[in-house]
Amino acid sequence: MFVVLKSKRVIIVLLVLVILELCLMTYLCISQFGARKTSLIDFTVVIDAGHGGIDGGVVGVDGVKESSLNLAYAKELGAVFERSGFNVVYTRKSEGGLYGLPTKGFKLRDMKARKAIVDNARPNLVISVHMNKFSQSYRTGPQVFYQEGKTDGQSLAESLQKVFNDYTGNNHEAIAGDYYICREIDCPAVIVECGFLSNAEECAELQTDAYREQICNYIFSGVMLYLYN
Repeated sequence: MFVVLKSKRVIIVLLVLVILELCLMTYLCISQFGARKTSLIDFTVVIDAGHGGIDGGVVGVDGVKESSLNLAYAKELGAVFERSGFNVVYTRKSEGGLYGLPTKGFKLRDMKARKAIVDNARPNLVISVHMNKFSQSYRTGPQVFYQEGKTDGQSLAESLQKVFNDYTGNNHEAIAGDYYICREIDCPAVIVECGFLSNAEECAELQTDAYREQICNYIFSGVMLYLYN
């Protein structure tokens, strides 16, 4: 009888040890992969919703704020990449800015905060989402900007612009310039102006769910074109 009881205790102890080991393995797996958002591929995209807070960006002909549209498009775009297995990092996910107190120099503080997020994420590329405005209301369609002198950013911008032009029938060119978010980081980075808020028809269209989804899918296609060129 004593031997039987002792054997049962040994079995129970062994079962407890096995359960503890399984729990430990589960914890280690969560700890190792949770920080990487369990992305399917080792590729990180930073999605930057331009402006925010007291910096509303440009204003549409109907009064809509660019910053709000940027945020909606950034979230939609991030979801497209996440569904395809990419790791996505957002510079902002709320209507607020990143500058802290709205005092003098807030714009530069905001841009530096975005850069810090990018540097910490160590991404493979950055897409900054914006809306455009032009003095003449006839101008329409998405347009892409990149840092002058950065060939990787230029290649990404040109791939995106090609996809946009194929869709819209426009002949817009990717435009080089001096842009903080593209200049101050090491990986390929572009600014995507999704459309013109100065055009009444496009301004209204940019606020629809269907058009937002469409534009974000085209951005994703442009990135795929860049990656596989």
